[in-house]
Amino acid sequence: MRSIAKHSLDLDLTDKDWFRYASFQGKSSLQADSVTRLQSLPALAVLSGWAEVFFALLVMAIALSSLYLVEHYPRGIAFLICLGSFLTVFIIKRLVTIKKYGFGSKKVMTISQNHIEIEELAKKVKKGGSELVNKNDISEVVFNYTYIRKNKHRVGGVANKTRAVLHTCDIHLNDGKTISLDAMRVGLFNVLYLLVFHQYPLKFRNTSAGGIGTMSIILLRLFALGAIGNALILLGNKLF
Repeated sequence: MRSIAKHSLDLDLTDKDWFRYASFQGKSSLQADSVTRLQSLPALAVLSGWAEVFFALLVMAIALSSLYLVEHYPRGIAFLICLGSFLTVFIIKRLVTIKKYGFGSKKVMTISQNHIEIEELAKKVKKGGSELVNKNDISEVVFNYTYIRKNKHRVGGVANKTRAVLHTCDIHLNDGKTISLDAMRVGLFNVLYLLVFHQYPLKFRNTSAGGIGTMSIILLRLFALGAIGNALILLGNKLF
């Protein structure tokens, strides 16, 4: 049984199990005095939980409607109705997301050996504006993580592949304040890479606590996209 107690890890920046997906401008030329700006992750921008559920249900309803449409309309028309309806929902959701977060990537954090600047967009609780936190004012930065293990069949046997998954990042200050990062807007592996490089006080907990909501939204999106994808494939199977 795994322990969720806080502990330290001796991480190597070349460890692909941890830093396979760490990617940011200036990574290859990092130095002790580097000041690195991290950009947001526009593709993972999340609306409120209810809004995400609403749009996912709309997409699944469109997928289910294909069963009715194919019985009452020519297959080509049914395909166009489903595709047009899905694109309409997709565009509306995209416009709502842009209205909330703005267009494209934006600066979310700046990390150096002496301080971290955290933009409001990077916070899980989006209020209070940007904050500049000195390294000396940080008691610890806590990451919640789990491991994913996969077996890959190769010539001569089975190879076990392990990959770390980061769920949350909480910055604890000496005055008792905690700043939690939004994992759907900030690349946590990029943050961890820089904090390890600049030797910030890090702690880890082997648990997915705090990341269930994020994973649920991603799974909901994948389920909805899978449903509409299957519906369009079935409708278009005899058209193309």
